[in-house]
Amino acid sequence: MARRRLISDEDLFEKFEEYILNECSNDISLFKLPKFGDYLRVTGFPEVADTTLRRNKNFRLTIEKRKAEAEDEEFQTIITYKTLDIDSFMMTNRTPRAIRSALVELNKYYKRIVEVALKYKDEAEVLVIENKKLQEQLETTTGKSEECKLLMDEISSLKSIIKTTVYPEIANELLKAEGLLKSENRIISDDYLASQIITADSKIDLQSKSTSKDGAKNKIVNIKNLLDSKTNY
Repeated sequence: MARRRLISDEDLFEKFEEYILNECSNDISLFKLPKFGDYLRVTGFPEVADTTLRRNKNFRLTIEKRKAEAEDEEFQTIITYKTLDIDSFMMTNRTPRAIRSALVELNKYYKRIVEVALKYKDEAEVLVIENKKLQEQLETTTGKSEECKLLMDEISSLKSIIKTTVYPEIANELLKAEGLLKSENRIISDDYLASQIITADSKIDLQSKSTSKDGAKNKIVNIKNLLDSKTNY
């Protein structure tokens, strides 16, 4: 059994035109479906939900068409300028009443031009702000990209140092510990590796009674000797 319709298309479109005229000043751009739903529910159709309106294909198409027509009308209003032909105007409107009526219509026309121009101005200002935000986001992203590149270069340099300076077997274990080496071939045992690798807690005796220049040289020699002794297996 078909579900009972809560509102007919005829009533819906009648209420739609009524709402646009009375609540939106005949401006379709001011139309908001939730507010129209509220309007329906307080003007005789309390059971009509917003979802019912959204599911009505004819109603959706009507709204889209009206909005498209309004946008085209606004564009035509902006690009079309009516010059006032005084002689023709006076010949067409001979009486004070006719002149008054014509001036009222002319005033409405120019008022509409101002309204549309202000609308486009507001939209342009919003777009300028959005464009500025996008530029800031782009600059931030570019900065992060450059920072990332520097970090990758540093990692590459450190890996190169490990590969060329640290003993190969120790280097392999360090790389595997970081997940950078997948090989399972082992030359040294885990126990030996744990006991022989220099860590942050390793004590290095760099004391020397020689001059500062000799001391710096002795430090390098001491570290070299320590590395040699720790990997002498």
